[in-house]
Amino acid sequence: MARDGLFLKKQRTGINDLPNQLNSVSAESQIEFLQKIQNLFEDSSFSATYKYALLITLTNLAIELGNDQGEELSIPSNKIATRFSELYWPQIKKYSSGKEVGILNQNNGTQAKMISILLDIQTKTGLDSFSDVLAETIWTKKLSSIITTIWQNPVFYLQEDENQFIYKYSNNESLTLTKEAHLCLRKFSEYIIQYAKNGWMTHLKTNAKNQQILNSDSDLEAFLFGASRDTLIQLRPLLMDYQDGRCFYCSRNISQNSKADVDHFIPWKKYSRNIAENLVLTCPSCNRSKSDMLAGIAHLENWMFNAATNVQRNNDIHHLGFLSDLECNKRIASWAYHNAAIANSNAWVMQKQYEPINQKYLILFE
Repeated sequence: MARDGLFLKKQRTGINDLPNQLNSVSAESQIEFLQKIQNLFEDSSFSATYKYALLITLTNLAIELGNDQGEELSIPSNKIATRFSELYWPQIKKYSSGKEVGILNQNNGTQAKMISILLDIQTKTGLDSFSDVLAETIWTKKLSSIITTIWQNPVFYLQEDENQFIYKYSNNESLTLTKEAHLCLRKFSEYIIQYAKNGWMTHLKTNAKNQQILNSDSDLEAFLFGASRDTLIQLRPLLMDYQDGRCFYCSRNISQNSKADVDHFIPWKKYSRNIAENLVLTCPSCNRSKSDMLAGIAHLENWMFNAATNVQRNNDIHHLGFLSDLECNKRIASWAYHNAAIANSNAWVMQKQYEPINQKYLILFE
């Protein structure tokens, strides 16, 4: 049913084979891996937020680059550095919910080097969008310094040399995820990422240097990791034009609705990045009803063939400062729907109507 190979190349297996692949890493090994991850988070010796950032980065890259074949996964250092930097980019902005305004301290000692590097890039380019920064010469020049910083700090300190249960490395060219980490980071991504975000926020809140910048009521998570509502609002006119003034899901006319919502087709909770291909315009009612669920098959087909693969649409979004990566978004969608099928999850069709995610969904990715 996929058209002209526009979407994913054929998966090597069907839904009935996937549980067997997941079982290539035993349940006991998966539990042991999660216990070790939990022990990492409970380790009070984290002096900076780097370790949380590295775990989030590796989890996202396992989703984007990996599979469920139960094998090791090699990840190039430049991809790690780019995604690691993307996490810190919003945090070079000044913040205040307390008595003072300032950049949050990411380290118990002097400010984290990553912040200094990114501030230097931002100062010299004058750019606010990380997507735009990636096209600048200075990014290429700074990349080796970023890689060195990551390798000398979280890569070296996250796990003990005698217990490399997450990754193996011998140089700064790549990391190789163990087969257990590769599978578990994909399978338990929501839990691991949220655990890492919570640890990151706690670290910032308990850092004495941030006490005058923060207060107990600050919406820190939205500042650090959220999709800026103001940033998404700027897409309304463009998406309204491409969707002929209609809600992506129910086709209701929303051309006069100043409160139309920009929705993440693959929910933000499952994958928290603003990628052009993943953004659609909806009526508030559909957006609230769909919430964090995956959309039904009719919506999936519409997204695959009219949004995700609309090159002009996504280039226009990209020119507004958003990342655009079709191949990445295709892999994310495949991962999300395959995992949902294995878990016997339902898809959202419309308000109060749902249907099981099954083989007919997965055929679309073949």
